[in-house]
Amino acid sequence: MPEGAELAGLRDRIAASRAMACGMVHESVPRDRDGQPVAHAVEPDTYARPALCPAGRRDTQLACSHSTARLPLRRAIEALQARDGADAAALESLLAEWMRLDAALGTLDHRRYAAETRLADAVRASPGTATQEERSIAALVREHRDLALGLDALRDRILAAIDRALVS
Repeated sequence: MPEGAELAGLRDRIAASRAMACGMVHESVPRDRDGQPVAHAVEPDTYARPALCPAGRRDTQLACSHSTARLPLRRAIEALQARDGADAAALESLLAEWMRLDAALGTLDHRRYAAETRLADAVRASPGTATQEERSIAALVREHRDLALGLDALRDRILAAIDRALVS
């Protein structure tokens, strides 16, 4: 595929994507009618979790750690880097930001479930005493919101770089 067509295709995919701050609700632990954490059906020493969002939604959700929606961002940066006359420093900065945000999102996903597990353990041990764990989860939800904002800003910067390349 000619490089202009490749960039145009990547641009379309990237333009259709968004970073929604869902708070990673798929990492939460559901509660039963009595407010107790629900055990996992197969592994009772762990907790149940809600299902992931539908694949169609995840396909364009940049802030989902269970999505490949961020990969076109990286492919676009790499395609831009391969062009003659590319601004190497600016593109290296975009790639570094992509790597930072992608790694932070993956780490946050695991931290959120670990915090949910601590909360569920605390609720099982002594209902009504889990305020520290709840504050920790609230902080992680805010961190996810900040990552989503960063991903949307990165998306916009990459779209602008593609637009500049396509008109040059």
